Amino acid sequence: MTTRERVQTGSLAGERRHVTALYYDIVGSTALLNQLDPEEFGTMQRSLHNGAAALISDYNGYLERVQGDGGCAYFGFPESREDAAECAVASAIEIVEWCEKLARQSESSLKVRVGITTGVVVIADASKTNLPGATEIIGVAPALAARIQSEAAPNSVAVAEATYRLTMGAFEFEEIGQRHLKGFGEPVLLWRPVTRRQQFDRFTAYRRVSAPLIGREVELELCSRRWVRAASGNGQFILLHGDPGIGKSRLIAEFRRDLAAKGVRTLVFQCQPRGNSEPLHPFLEPLRNAIADTTGDADPDRDAVTRYLRSHGSEVSPLNAEIITFLVAGETEGGAGEAWQVDLSDEEIRARAVEAMLSLLTSPSALGPLLLIIEDVHWADTLTKALVAKLSGWIETRPILAAVTSREAIAPDGFGDPNVLAVALSGLTAQATAELISTIWEDSPPDGLVAFIYEKSDGVPLFAEQLSLWIRERAKAGLPDRAGLEALLRAESILDLRDLIAARLASLGPLRRVAQIASVLGRQFRRKLLACVLELGPLAIPLDEAIEGLVQAGIVRRKSGGMEIRFRHVLIQEAAYESLLKSERQEIHTSVVNLIQSGVVPPLSDETMAWHFGQAGQPVQAARHAIQAAEACDVRSAMQEAENLLDFAEKQLAQAGRNAESNEQLLRLLTVRGPVVAALFGRGSKQARAIYERGVSLCATVKDRDRAEWFPLYWGWWFTAPDYETQRARSDILVQDLEGSADPEVRLQSLHCAWATNIDAGLHSRCLKCVEQGLVLYDEDRARFNRGRYGGHDAKVCGLGERAFSLWFVGDDNGASESVVAAKRWAEHINHPNSMLHALEFEIELKRYRNDHPGVIAVSERIGELGRATPGVLAKAALFRAWAQGMSGDAAAGVLAFETGLTRWREIATYEGAPVFEGMRSELFERAGRNDEALSILDSIIAASTSSGQVFWLAELLRQRAVLRHALGESQEAVVADLRRALEISTEQRAAALASRVRLDLDRLRL
Repeated sequence: MTTRERVQTGSLAGERRHVTALYYDIVGSTALLNQLDPEEFGTMQRSLHNGAAALISDYNGYLERVQGDGGCAYFGFPESREDAAECAVASAIEIVEWCEKLARQSESSLKVRVGITTGVVVIADASKTNLPGATEIIGVAPALAARIQSEAAPNSVAVAEATYRLTMGAFEFEEIGQRHLKGFGEPVLLWRPVTRRQQFDRFTAYRRVSAPLIGREVELELCSRRWVRAASGNGQFILLHGDPGIGKSRLIAEFRRDLAAKGVRTLVFQCQPRGNSEPLHPFLEPLRNAIADTTGDADPDRDAVTRYLRSHGSEVSPLNAEIITFLVAGETEGGAGEAWQVDLSDEEIRARAVEAMLSLLTSPSALGPLLLIIEDVHWADTLTKALVAKLSGWIETRPILAAVTSREAIAPDGFGDPNVLAVALSGLTAQATAELISTIWEDSPPDGLVAFIYEKSDGVPLFAEQLSLWIRERAKAGLPDRAGLEALLRAESILDLRDLIAARLASLGPLRRVAQIASVLGRQFRRKLLACVLELGPLAIPLDEAIEGLVQAGIVRRKSGGMEIRFRHVLIQEAAYESLLKSERQEIHTSVVNLIQSGVVPPLSDETMAWHFGQAGQPVQAARHAIQAAEACDVRSAMQEAENLLDFAEKQLAQAGRNAESNEQLLRLLTVRGPVVAALFGRGSKQARAIYERGVSLCATVKDRDRAEWFPLYWGWWFTAPDYETQRARSDILVQDLEGSADPEVRLQSLHCAWATNIDAGLHSRCLKCVEQGLVLYDEDRARFNRGRYGGHDAKVCGLGERAFSLWFVGDDNGASESVVAAKRWAEHINHPNSMLHALEFEIELKRYRNDHPGVIAVSERIGELGRATPGVLAKAALFRAWAQGMSGDAAAGVLAFETGLTRWREIATYEGAPVFEGMRSELFERAGRNDEALSILDSIIAASTSSGQVFWLAELLRQRAVLRHALGESQEAVVADLRRALEISTEQRAAALASRVRLDLDRLRL
């Protein structure tokens, strides 16, 4: 028998089976071959085949052969699958997309056609024949698929009627029409798949995205009633609070959907779990995105922000637009400062920022009723909390309903007002839980299931929904009894909602990996970033299909037209994140920062970058971004947020160890942290003092650097000195270390420190010299943006005022008068209220030195007119006025007024200038006939002045005590000792005015 005869007589063995056949072919391959070099064409063709083979394999297909410019594959073989036709169509669509990608990369006209049909074939065993391959597939389907592909348009798919019927629920189709195909007598109706249907999902267990809202009818009715009031112009504030998963956001979504159907304008803002490090973060990020969408610039500059805000018309005032521009885009280039911040305290800056944001958020209400939603306020930063607290009052006469959700009950400023409603959401009742489960089960749930789920979920809707879905997925072969359900929970270690979510994620198949990677990006993230991260490694399914699967599974939601993705609940994101190995997390975080640094994706906020760098194991970079974020918080006066970020930064630097780079960042950290800690704990607190001492100590180890770079540390170190003698010594160090600085402002401010402390120490010649040198360096334009940083007043006004004091002490009374007048005139010229008050403080104290009672009263009245917003200055002026009135009138009334004012001042300010004030106090007590108390006051302040080093008024206090002792009949030796010591000190200080008084008393008392 010949070989030919043996082949022809081989037996046929196998089975009949339904399969879906796919045939793909390059369009115009001959023409392409003529256009390209054969080697180039071969490389491109091989790439197409390799990609097609991978996609077919991903969808569990079997690539039978690749021949020339085409290939044939089967689905439902070698393993039967119910979704074989769906897998074939899905892979075909992706083969076309792969071909389009190759064409773009090769800049060629490469195109492909794909044909698909479904039918019965015989799967024959060819292992005992001399045929190539171990299996032979016999039937019409392969030949028909080949014919169908020739009818498809280039870069498209055509399917036969049988395949269309099997997959019409999974894909959107367009009818191609009937075609007469070679070898087939009857015409064949063909269809073109366009896209996958959004409501369909291969993971059929998760078809329900979210169950209907059950058991919240009362709460919805309350919200609806409040809306009616709000729409009529009586603004309403609703707070929904309750435990995680209780349904706050679900209720808001249902209410919002009802109003959207009526055309109501809605604004939704979301607080983020890590967002509390950026002030007003729920509003700034959407605003940045809106501006970016309008301008086409991912990082809009200040001009773009201003233009966007102006488009809102008169509802946003120019001042508020300026403030919001600063909040969105940061400081002006070069950090010159913000004009609107000049002369404002931190508290005033925060208040202005909140009011500006409120004006912007509520401006759409000018066009009609507005629903304003702020979710998850328990994660809010302090400024956002301040905004929420003021919101009920702000909208009271506007057509706005503000709905706020929080895990915790909060009390807005208007809590208890008629327009404020707080609703505490409790768990669902057993009946409501039963209704919820019925909607998920799609028919009557099995006996005992409702009771089991209600008991385990405790009425928490999210838990009940997730547990229902989880049980349904595992009950395909029949629902186990209660003991079996308990065993299932134990087997997967499900104790609470978090465990349940983790179990559901684990059952998602390839979607789980996408959810895990997405969780690293945060609760909400951009699709582009996820796509770029996923491109770095293999993905079992296309990204859009994966996202759709996660949407259908109730894991994520799409936002902004699909450009942003958000986990449905933070617990879901956390469960996905925690399911990753730490090493995997670090790799993904590293990928994120690399993508951003390379410019592939737009940058994220500094606080988000700090987190990514920290998790990526790059602590110095993490610290750098955290410090930058803290600086942004500081300039916005969001001190607690800044402190949180700086605490994170310091921990990161501790991980990095000591080196030049980490030391540099540590200096930056301490520079930012000093004012933050001073604001939080007080300027004289031990915490603030420790920060500055540490910073200056570290500065000493940094060589070959201009110390001016770290001047804020030096300033704080001086400012927080524990006593006046230490402060004076530190001022000398500042002047010495910074005299060679190239920055004139830094040299001026070092002299500013020096003249203030030298006068306290009674070193009048040094004070006058420092003032003279400092005024030469003064620049009016620079001063405008440095008053708030260094003392809150103008340096020139301060210098002229301190010069007036020193001139008076050294005996130049006319010069003192001229200098204080110059200080007032300059304060008027620069139109700076705090500096004018500072000049008046110099004037009133100078008049006290001269015992000019009417003059003191006149100046105190002037301060009262100007200082309504500065309680510390008002309290000081009240003391001067009480002294002057008591010394020139009713002494007892003067004592009472002084003591009352002193108590008030100590409550709101540090007891600056204590030697002068305690001397005034003693004089009042003496005039009121309370000599023993007057003497006790003098004893205490003389001891305190001597120990502290604040000795500029010590000679006067000693003289005052000597006179009082003489009046009380104490020993002549004690009186003489005080006067001689007073003369010695005043002579040493060259304080001629005080020395003259001592000499007059020595002559008068004939001592």
